[in-house]
Amino acid sequence: MASFRKRGKSWEYRVSYIDRRTGKKKETSKGGFSTKKEAQLAAAKAGTDIEYYGFSEDGNEKISSYFPKWLEIYKKPHVKPITYSVQERNVRLNIIPRWGNYKLKEITRSEYQEWINELRKHYSEGTVRRIHSIMSSALNDAVNEFNILRENPLKSIKIAKEISTIGKIRFFAIEQLDKFLQQIKVPMKNAKYKHSIQYFVLFTLLARTGLRIGEALALTWDDVDLKKRELSVNKTLVYLLNSTPYLSTPKSRRSVRIIKIDEYTVALLKKHKVNRNEVVLMYENYKASDMNGVFFQHDGRWLRTNVVRDYFKKVCERAELPILSPHALRHSHAVHLLEAGATMIYVAKRLGHSSIKTTEKYLHVTKKIESDSLALYEKYVK
Repeated sequence: MASFRKRGKSWEYRVSYIDRRTGKKKETSKGGFSTKKEAQLAAAKAGTDIEYYGFSEDGNEKISSYFPKWLEIYKKPHVKPITYSVQERNVRLNIIPRWGNYKLKEITRSEYQEWINELRKHYSEGTVRRIHSIMSSALNDAVNEFNILRENPLKSIKIAKEISTIGKIRFFAIEQLDKFLQQIKVPMKNAKYKHSIQYFVLFTLLARTGLRIGEALALTWDDVDLKKRELSVNKTLVYLLNSTPYLSTPKSRRSVRIIKIDEYTVALLKKHKVNRNEVVLMYENYKASDMNGVFFQHDGRWLRTNVVRDYFKKVCERAELPILSPHALRHSHAVHLLEAGATMIYVAKRLGHSSIKTTEKYLHVTKKIESDSLALYEKYVK
């Protein structure tokens, strides 16, 4: 509903509308029109835009109002739930606490750059880039999709790069990996299901295939061809905070792959398949997996990633090794392959890297590759 009034020599309109997110009544106004007719036309357009976009015009929408609506209406239906969860968390914990009381039009490049510089002191380059990407994407939509902002002030923002990535990759040397795996064979104190070899099989599989933890936990026996010695990686298990786990597509298009497994791993998986059935029969409250899962918890549901991480940490502590995460086994596999003489192209394909540049980072964390390469060169030129 629109109302009009003359103020001096110019006209002003005031449009009332219902906020579709909160259900509360709101108003927007604008003056400076030479005639009432001009104000009526402008009010009609404002009303149409509000109805279509759900946002206030001319950048007057507050960040605290704009971002939740933008996420819910324009992001949630078009991204994976885990991606939306990361975006929503960054908006709630980083963007709104700092910018919530600002109107879109009040954000300046200089003030925003200062904030980015401050963030970089507390977060990694990658984390800051993710936060900035959300902020910039939202303001780009305000310009190009909703026409409520004339331009995005966040162009050409500088984010300080990591000084060095050397040493950032954490992995087990061969001797450490062997010590870690041997320690898993010793049952945990007060363990309920001591006959189970599930964690030994899981961590060995990660160490000898380079699978991501979500890819491994999503495996069913239909994905395992023991005769061909192959694993089909075509999904990943996603666990969001306080939610039901679900299967999703892998991280990237190249993450969908078929990988070869060695004879030791084949034999271990065969043993694991028998052991799983034995454990179900041995313990009264242990249920079989309805999903035909290779790995599952005692109630038959998917094995939880946080439980796996906690178990991994305990094994590291018992083995008196650095406290790493299960992802370190993926890094370990990549480094060990390269140390064994595998090409970067092969390693990138096996691990499902989206770019060989991701694989190149492993060359910087091991001295063995450098010394072996130099030895080959010395042997060649003699």
